[in-house]
Amino acid sequence: MSLKVNGKNYDWGDVDVKLPGLDLVAQEVSYDDEQDMEESYGYGHRPRGYGTGNYKASGKLSLLRDDYEEFLDWCRSQGTPFYELTIPSIVVSYANEGEKTHMDELKTVKLVKRAHKAAQGDKSLKVDIDMMIVGGIVTDGVEPV
Repeated sequence: MSLKVNGKNYDWGDVDVKLPGLDLVAQEVSYDDEQDMEESYGYGHRPRGYGTGNYKASGKLSLLRDDYEEFLDWCRSQGTPFYELTIPSIVVSYANEGEKTHMDELKTVKLVKRAHKAAQGDKSLKVDIDMMIVGGIVTDGVEPV
């Protein structure tokens, strides 16, 4: 691993979000995953080992209201209701100029919640869409589990 000193860090301008068949501009994308783990105990107070449970991944996509309306139009054109839509893959890529592009792939995404908000003084309206990432998050080709 190399350490950059006084170099350019990744920023939002380095991020590109791709959904197949859609040309949307995301305002924000966030995602996380976790592997459930628990200590195993026997005699005494210290763990003897551990056990693993389920893997879980989720995320959120924030769109401007105009882009959200385009997304709904696309759903209508496909004849697919919003919550029945399955997105096979969302690719989030980021790179600094002249360097390797890194990619996170959110595999098999289902939309589970949408939040609309508007407040006095807002300069733009956004819609937040919560996602269940059924197929997991693959980072630079490395599977999570």
